[in-house]
Amino acid sequence: MELTQAGSTLYKYAKEILDMHGIAKRAVADLMELVTGKLTIGASLTIGEYVLPHLLAAYSRKYPDVKLSVIIGNTEEMHEKALDGSIDIGLVEGDLVDPHLEITEFLQDELVFVIPKQHPMAMKNVVDNNELAENTFILREEGSGTRLAMEKALQELSFKPKKQTVLGSTQAIKEAVEAGLGISCLSKWTLRKELQLGILKPLRMKDCNLTRGFYLIRYKGKFESKACAEFKRFILSDDIMQYLG
Repeated sequence: MELTQAGSTLYKYAKEILDMHGIAKRAVADLMELVTGKLTIGASLTIGEYVLPHLLAAYSRKYPDVKLSVIIGNTEEMHEKALDGSIDIGLVEGDLVDPHLEITEFLQDELVFVIPKQHPMAMKNVVDNNELAENTFILREEGSGTRLAMEKALQELSFKPKKQTVLGSTQAIKEAVEAGLGISCLSKWTLRKELQLGILKPLRMKDCNLTRGFYLIRYKGKFESKACAEFKRFILSDDIMQYLG
């Protein structure tokens, strides 16, 4: 079965009517100072899997009537979803420049080189890039903020790995490093349990301090509900670290 031409035309306007109905309901609720409705958040993988759950738990305790929906993908995907309006707000890693977006840093991140605990370099606190030459580097996929940050870090070290393996998730990379497949460079937020338990060993590079920002993004032309405004205020507050442990 297929829509007729008249049906296709009606569908377009019906969708706009329903969208406007939702906006009108949220606007009225905002006037009444009620923080309700649905909030759709997009997050890059590192943030979505390791940082956002703690923030959502705290936000939900404060605003229990808000229905939360989360979409997780890499930074490039969240950039696109912010532009097409399918998310109310996005949380991404890495540098992002777009005049159509409101972009605000909300958290600092540190990138840490990690190796398996049985690796010959595990006993060293600091190494130089010459000692990394024969290791396989495990990277995230194209479009990942973590991959971009790692490539930038290696470029600053004037070092290009001879061997690379690409995996599509942070958890897969951690498992691969633990198994001895290679070494990697990951966000400190993703490594807290592994470093605390001694499963993976951190590796400090000589004269290299790798930091980056986590950013809140929002399409400038999108209606901002009360729930969205309060989430933005919550995540940009000075109290955010208390929720992350």
